[in-house]
Amino acid sequence: MMARFHSLPRWIWLLALGGASLGVYLVGLLAPYSLFTLGLPPLLDIDKLTRQRPIAQAAFVGTFALLFGLYYWAWRVCRSPHPTPRSMWIALGLSLLAFNSALVWLYPIDAADIFDNIFHGRLIAYYSDSPFSAAPKDYYRDPFFAYVAWPGDPSAYGPVWESLAALVSRLAGDDPLSNVLAFKGLNFIFYVGCVILIGLILRRLAPERAVSGVCLFAWNPLVLYTTVGTGHNDIALVFCVLLGAYAVLRRAFLWAIVALIVGALIKFISLLLIPLVLAAGLAQLSTAHDRWRFVSRAGGVAAVVSLLAYFPFWEGLQVFGYERRAALLTTSLAALAQVNLETFIGQKTSQTLMAQIALWLTGAMTLLLAGRLGWRWADRPSATAQFEAFLYAATRLFLFYLLITCLWFQPWYALWPLALAALLPDGDTARLAVLLTGAVFGKAIFFFFLSTYQRLPSRLWIETRLGPAVLALPWCYLLYCVLTRRARRASPVRPTSPPPSPGQSPSLTSHPPSVREQ
Repeated sequence: MMARFHSLPRWIWLLALGGASLGVYLVGLLAPYSLFTLGLPPLLDIDKLTRQRPIAQAAFVGTFALLFGLYYWAWRVCRSPHPTPRSMWIALGLSLLAFNSALVWLYPIDAADIFDNIFHGRLIAYYSDSPFSAAPKDYYRDPFFAYVAWPGDPSAYGPVWESLAALVSRLAGDDPLSNVLAFKGLNFIFYVGCVILIGLILRRLAPERAVSGVCLFAWNPLVLYTTVGTGHNDIALVFCVLLGAYAVLRRAFLWAIVALIVGALIKFISLLLIPLVLAAGLAQLSTAHDRWRFVSRAGGVAAVVSLLAYFPFWEGLQVFGYERRAALLTTSLAALAQVNLETFIGQKTSQTLMAQIALWLTGAMTLLLAGRLGWRWADRPSATAQFEAFLYAATRLFLFYLLITCLWFQPWYALWPLALAALLPDGDTARLAVLLTGAVFGKAIFFFFLSTYQRLPSRLWIETRLGPAVLALPWCYLLYCVLTRRARRASPVRPTSPPPSPGQSPSLTSHPPSVREQ
């Protein structure tokens, strides 16, 4: 009997895992927290819904533990050194479609960001006002005002996103449910675009990893939960990052910069990757004249795209909102340091200091990785190895930012490095990105569930104990990777294994030099 199960085609296993995952989503999330169950009352979240209910809290944690276990199993089923049959793509596509069709009916239980996005879109569409200067409280009679979690704050996003939000809000009208479903639908479009881009890139880069790479990103429970489930807009940024990566693969460096600028006009973080694209583009050129022309054209394109996006909203430098972002710190090394410094130098000074330190450290790491990429790009023997060097640099830069220099860390930010890690071969970098997507669910456990059974005395107590607990596992794994890499470098160089004898097949677990962990 067991032999029959093991002999089943992989696509049947994948469909079975998809059905099991769908069942977990339906029982663990949709049954207690769907729009059908809860309706659409304002400002509910997982904390309010499970407070003083340990069984419900344990069920929430157990749901995602099961989902991540099934996710890992599905990824293992998708891995194969052989060409992927069409049946695997069909099974994967049907499973992903089923997950999204169910999660679109989930109430946004992790945060009210989708309602803030709806309201900022309404500021443009219905009040002809700017979301960068006006706040929801200025229109407190609007029927959506009760749903807003940040009523006194202008938009924290860029003009490209706000223009999209205005369009969707206009199409959805005044019905709250229609708006929620419309914004989730917009996210689903970007999600499908990400799946297509990952598939296209891996079909060119490493066809044997195409289906497993798509699975690694698109089946990930955090991606599904925060994209269509709770409606965060990070998937739009991820689409722009992947579009930029696809342009780099095609050696269209100017188009890569355009894609990343558009991403930065949604959320600023994709700006970090522009120096990497510049380093790769410059390494392709041999004369100073060509390099100067490339840099000037890149700067001109970036300026034109930014001016066109900001022109309808321009009211001075305050549209960038840097001061607001610098004052927000939580669940990060910066927050840990700031709450301890606040006692000695004051709140405002400590916030400014940590923002400046984070900015300088991020800039230094960006320049370091860009410089190394430029050298490695010219040194790599093939276009595949060059592109992989770019992917490693970009993924590590996102991970460095999230784990070391990010001021205001939220779980859905873990989508950024995961999208690039899905393009990489199995190794420390990809594992760290996947590990981060699971560890971030600890924020609900430590900040919400455990805090309901004891009184939290201060923000100092929260950021020095609960904040580090969320990222403890990724930090430990990052330290492990750094130490083991140094140990490998310090150890004597081992001789390479002899080539296989005639008639002997090479190991299927071996990788060509271009795809080993760098």
